[in-house]
Amino acid sequence: MTGKERILATLAGETPDRVPFAPNIWQWFHVNRSTGRLPAELAAVTDPVEALRFLEADVLSKFDGAVVHEHLTDCRRSVAYEGDPADRPAWTSFVDFDGGPLRRERVETPHGTLTQVWRYAPEAAAPFEAEHWWKDFDREYPAVRAWMLGRRFEVDSAALQRGLTKIGDDGLLLLQLLPTPLKQFHWLAGPSAASLFVADHPEAMYELAGIHRRQALAVVEQVVDLPGVTIFEVPDNLDSMFYSPRLFREFCLPLLRQAAAMIHTRRKYLFIHACGKLKALAPLIVESGVDCVEGQAHPPLGDWHLHEARALSPELIVCGGMTANEQEWRGPGTARQIDDFVRDLFGSLGDRRRFVFASGCNTSPNTSLENLIAFRNAAWKNGRFT
Repeated sequence: MTGKERILATLAGETPDRVPFAPNIWQWFHVNRSTGRLPAELAAVTDPVEALRFLEADVLSKFDGAVVHEHLTDCRRSVAYEGDPADRPAWTSFVDFDGGPLRRERVETPHGTLTQVWRYAPEAAAPFEAEHWWKDFDREYPAVRAWMLGRRFEVDSAALQRGLTKIGDDGLLLLQLLPTPLKQFHWLAGPSAASLFVADHPEAMYELAGIHRRQALAVVEQVVDLPGVTIFEVPDNLDSMFYSPRLFREFCLPLLRQAAAMIHTRRKYLFIHACGKLKALAPLIVESGVDCVEGQAHPPLGDWHLHEARALSPELIVCGGMTANEQEWRGPGTARQIDDFVRDLFGSLGDRRRFVFASGCNTSPNTSLENLIAFRNAAWKNGRFT
């Protein structure tokens, strides 16, 4: 089977030749390439998809699926950078740092100006919000509301086609939708302040959630029939430490259920990214209608094992299995240790259909190429159906 055929069979609950091996190596690749630590075997490789081909892996690319872009009507957005441009990262999954490692953004609205600051932390090889957009509810609510009302979203068709062409028959692209309203509030104000805003100003926050939900569903309508796109992903970071069951039910469930219903009529699939603690949300995950909780992390990073996710519903696609805890193993006998781990993991699932062996959120930049190859070999050995 090709990677695309293998993944499509897995999503449909059919029996592929083997379990798909689809690690998320984007951060791993870009960090190691920019720091000169990329293995010599990959010296000529310029893109993570090419690195996955070197590994003979199956491709699931969410970053080639980030093709829905915001456009503003009555507002104006600007970006400025600080710091030495030589210190900027080559790539991050959220924002660019083209002019330096500190990124300052402004959105000017008819009701005031909002500001935000991103800082690239080289020690973590990732960006962090040093200042959120929404810091004072009363003072900035009119500007936040004006911004949200003035947003329009369009698909970059050329970028989408480039991604589909790049991946080809080796896998699938995960087209990134808008986040849930709760995640949007987290981006605007941070999880703590967003939770307080909901508690103190429920009517206003429900109104903003409704605005966002309508825009998110309009995006689904815009993309659901795109040829070549089978998987759509809600780019949240699902974790019960930040998504209480009550908040999930009120601010996530309505959007997810409606989006899933629209997508399922086309016989396509809805994923949501989730790499945190999920047990408390388990019944709501099933109720939401999502087909796959992508990037699941087992203990100690998460709070459930993959066989517990499998037990939730025979229809749920299980995606995960490799976390930084195992990826960074070192020392003699590591390949055997990885093989034993994969054998036990695959055995715990019972039915290995609807299972994608993938990264638990991500692949640590400290993972050796030898370990990635050992995970692949163990997946091939223990994941065959024929």
